Amino acid sequence: MAPHRPRPRPRATSGSVADLLVDTDIFIDHLRGATALVPGRHRLHYSVVTRAELFAGNTATNLSIQLLAPFRELGVDRAVAERAGRIAREFGVRLPDALVAATAIEHDLGLVTRNRKHFDSIRGLRLRSL
Repeated sequence: MAPHRPRPRPRATSGSVADLLVDTDIFIDHLRGATALVPGRHRLHYSVVTRAELFAGNTATNLSIQLLAPFRELGVDRAVAERAGRIAREFGVRLPDALVAATAIEHDLGLVTRNRKHFDSIRGLRLRSL
């Protein structure tokens, strides 16, 4: 049986709205008032890993739940899990970061993060800014 391959999503073209995956650190910055997340500027998504990390930290409040509401949550399916395992093994990345990176790659999304050093070495991952 052939491995599961997601259908490629169209890439954003110049002047169009970009699809981006937002890492946990950006949401935390937003809650602290350091970063503005404006859903209309980009189509923003987040990994289910981000939800778990927010609930594990001190930001697990109604405010953080409301913060995630306008954005699309992406889960971990077989393709994401397998790619994350390969990323963790090949690049020595912690599993939560590997899952976030794999989600971005599998869904053809740029990743917005301040923790660039966690992700710089991962081939196929596009790091972006808001």
